[in-house]
Amino acid sequence: MMIPVNITLQYVRDGVKESRRVQLTMETRIGDLINELIDELSLPREVEGERIHYHFIHQRQVLDHDSTLHEGSVQEGDILQLVVIDPDATVGKAMSGSVLSRLGGKASNESLPVNAALIAPSGERFDLLHTRALIGRADAKLGYPSEALDADLTTLDPGKTVSRPHALIVYSNDEFTVRDLYSQRGLVLNGKRVSPSKAEVLQNGDMLMLGDVLLQFKLEA
Repeated sequence: MMIPVNITLQYVRDGVKESRRVQLTMETRIGDLINELIDELSLPREVEGERIHYHFIHQRQVLDHDSTLHEGSVQEGDILQLVVIDPDATVGKAMSGSVLSRLGGKASNESLPVNAALIAPSGERFDLLHTRALIGRADAKLGYPSEALDADLTTLDPGKTVSRPHALIVYSNDEFTVRDLYSQRGLVLNGKRVSPSKAEVLQNGDMLMLGDVLLQFKLEA
């Protein structure tokens, strides 16, 4: 008997995070479910000739492709995230995948109505031009071209401590927020670690640490 379960599926298409309610079956192999969803959601299977490897993440754990939803302790009403795992991450570590991944495009094409920037101690600056700004480290070979990022920190990060998609800054209702995109090294706001499960309000002058890269958020007239 195939037991159905209704879950909320989160995924990224064209650089924008989306979610929908779907019904899956508890006894089906996770790898097979993912293949079905890729087709149903019209998600890309490869970038520049390289196959994209999708995974389910449930409660901060990467689920094994050969297991079932039942074996992964998925229950009615749970949230599943369909993500692309960063090749530098260790599968199985708590939430080692990237929610925003190599699916292409900036986080938003909507222009930012105010002037804001991220400024490094060296003086290098990254003007934020969109209402959803994706921050990270470019890696074109793995599907993360510089143009997919609103702020490419590659030149500031010789040690590669910044995840490819690392953080997302959102402007909405006259307020900025920042969220960690389940990065390997984490996101620190004014000395406090930002949880991937919660967006934090971002104020003028706030300091952000992404891996080993320090940036100040500035609002300008």
